[in-house]
Amino acid sequence: MGGPRLEVVKFGVYVFFPVGVMLYFGGPNFYEKYVRGINFWPEFEKTHQPPKTTDEVRAALDKMKSEREERWMKKAMQARQQTEAEPSPKANANQA
Repeated sequence: MGGPRLEVVKFGVYVFFPVGVMLYFGGPNFYEKYVRGINFWPEFEKTHQPPKTTDEVRAALDKMKSEREERWMKKAMQARQQTEAEPSPKANANQA
């Protein structure tokens, strides 16, 4: 269908397109213009800093325990409210 000329053109595209892309995106101008200004890492103050002393570890554990208990209490309250809002199956059977 295409012949040898088409094959030569296809070969040129297959070889030189990746080379051109590497030259463009790997060049220093591209790096200076688009990559240099990106701040990938956050500031140290905003990162997670694990506790280092035993007092800090105990304080962190107490905080996690209190947060867990609060979540449990909220779930228990929601479950209690849902069971109070739903009519019991025995009441439905008596009405029928």
